Parts: sequence; structure tokens; C-alpha cells
Amino acid sequence: MASLRVLTRTDETQAFKVLWRDSDTGKQTSKTFDDPGTADMFLDFLNANGQSLALADRAISMMRSKAPTVKAAIARHIETLGGVESGTLHRYRQLARNHINPKLGPYPVDKLTREDVLAWFNAMTLSAKSKKNIHALLSSALESAIADRHIVENPAKGIRDSKSAAAIKTRDPVFLSPAEFEALTGAFDSRYVTLLKLLAGSGLRFSEATALRKRDVKRKEDRYSLSVTRAWKKTDQGIAIGGPKSPKSIRTVALSKTLTDPINAELAGLKPDDLVFTLPEGGRLPNNRFHENYWDEVVDRLVAEGKLHDAPTPHDLRHTHASWLIAAGVPLPVIQARLGHENITTTVGTYGHLQNDADSLAADALD
Repeated sequence: MASLRVLTRTDETQAFKVLWRDSDTGKQTSKTFDDPGTADMFLDFLNANGQSLALADRAISMMRSKAPTVKAAIARHIETLGGVESGTLHRYRQLARNHINPKLGPYPVDKLTREDVLAWFNAMTLSAKSKKNIHALLSSALESAIADRHIVENPAKGIRDSKSAAAIKTRDPVFLSPAEFEALTGAFDSRYVTLLKLLAGSGLRFSEATALRKRDVKRKEDRYSLSVTRAWKKTDQGIAIGGPKSPKSIRTVALSKTLTDPINAELAGLKPDDLVFTLPEGGRLPNNRFHENYWDEVVDRLVAEGKLHDAPTPHDLRHTHASWLIAAGVPLPVIQARLGHENITTTVGTYGHLQNDADSLAADALD
């Protein structure tokens, strides 16, 4: 343990000498201070950091900083964002609370180094996409700190995952064949079969489909179309209605005529503002309740019986929709519009490889 000695100089002033055996060098070391408070703080930091001079000096340097902490800088950055939905702000706060603040939050922004950020970034055991999103939040907050003149450089700028790490996916999409989808709907609770057919027949996200009201489902002659302007979002106050994921997610999606009769049955007796798909007792149909009460048991059983080649999620019905369109020769820009992707690169990156199969089928048809 480090110790403190009080010394009297020849001019009768006092000095405060801290002595310890440095863990980095193994040598007996000392440091003298004029101020007893600083000496006490240095002593405490030494004992808290395994007698390491480097760590103690840095800790004291951070204590003396007048700049806001990383945690405070991120909070201010989020609070001052304009034109951002409450659900997005809630997600940013979650990312900061769960992934940035535990490690980097206490650092004053002017004491945060590139080495600190690299060590934090490389230690995250998340998908490449998640790491990129979390890093982007930190980097944006540090850019705001530059604008506020707390720092002159952004230590997070330019840090990226390696290409090999970025290529790793946590889970591949599951594309169901028409026969597999028929097996799924045939085994499912009849209450939600139309919902499954709508998800696979429209490419809507689950949060969009379960936010549909009767007024959003419009009929023209013998075909329905969906006006997608709403989705369920996480907010600081809980789950609430907001806009879809991006501006291009606001769209109109035409449905197959085979869905006309099932949709008629769902809409019967509903008022214009009533939700189309709800819990049996009414109200919002949460994704977790849908999984626990309906989806998981059926999917596990069908996989065990060999009727599904892999276990899909409800979101995989969106992927399945895209795969069916590609097999039918529908161009990727049209698929992009139906799915509401903000950028065609998302569509190409997710489904572009399926075009090779569709092209081979087209060539075989000419043989």
C-alpha cells in the first residue's frame, strides 16, 4: 500500500510525499506535492489502481478536467438532435446506456484517447452492424463536443471493423419455399393466418403490419392495397405509434387478389380507426407475445418434422416475400420500393445473390 509522509522544508513550508512500489517497474518510488488534498487524492488513486503510477496520474488528470464526460456529451448530443423521432432518440439512449457509458462514460471528453476508443470498440462482441451503429453515435457526440469547443479532435473518427469482421453475420435470412409457407399457415392458429399471408404477400415489417388500421387498407375493384404510414416504435414512455423506419418506408403496397377474401373477413365489423390485427382480447399485438403464444411452438414442431428446412422468424416472411418476387423476375428497384428500403444497396446487399438463381431458371426455360 502507498503511504504518505509530511515533510518540513528549510523555509518552514510543508511538503507531502507519497511513497509506493510501482507495479509497472517494481521500483520503490515517490512523488511530492505542495497541496495535501492532491497528495491524498494521488494516494487513493494509487491504492485503487494497483500502485500503477501511469494509471494514477491519468486518473488525477481526468479528475482535474473541466470538460464534460463522454456520458454527458452523448446525453447533450441526443437532446439537441432535431427532426428525430422519439423512438429513435430512445434507441440512442439505450445504445449509450448499454454499450458506451459502462466503459467510456466516466472519461472527460478531452482525456479520451484513440487507444481508449479502439480498446472499447474491439472488445464489443456484437455484430458488425451493431458495432457500427454504436460507434457512429459516439463519434457524432464527439463531433458535437468539437463544435462546443470542448475538444479539437475526434478520437473515434475513422475507427472501423476489419473487412473480415464486417462480413460476419449473426444470422442469415431464412427464405421459405411456397410449400414450406403452406405448411406454416396450415399448422398455425387460424386467428393469425391472414396476418402471415399479409406479411409474406406484402413484405411489411411486423411493426408496420400490426399498426395497420381499417382505414389504411384500401380496396380498388377486386384488389386491396396497404397505405403504410405508421409503425410501432420504442420510446422513453414505452411502445407507441410513430412513422415507419425511414422516409421511403412510407409507401403504398398492392396485395395479391388471393388475399381479397381473407382481408374482407378481417375488416368485417371494424371501425375506420380500429387495428386490423390485435391480441385476442384486443389491443396491440406485441412481437414477443406473438412469438411466445403462437409462433415458436409451431415453428419448432415443423422443423422437427422436417417440414421447414430452418427456423424462421416473422421477419423472415419479409425476406421470403422478396425471394418470391426475385424468382418471378421482378426487378430489384421495384422490390426496394415495396419493402421501403431507403437505399437500393440495402436491397442488393440482402437479396442480390438470389438473382443468380432466378437468372439460371430463366436460362433453363430457354433450353
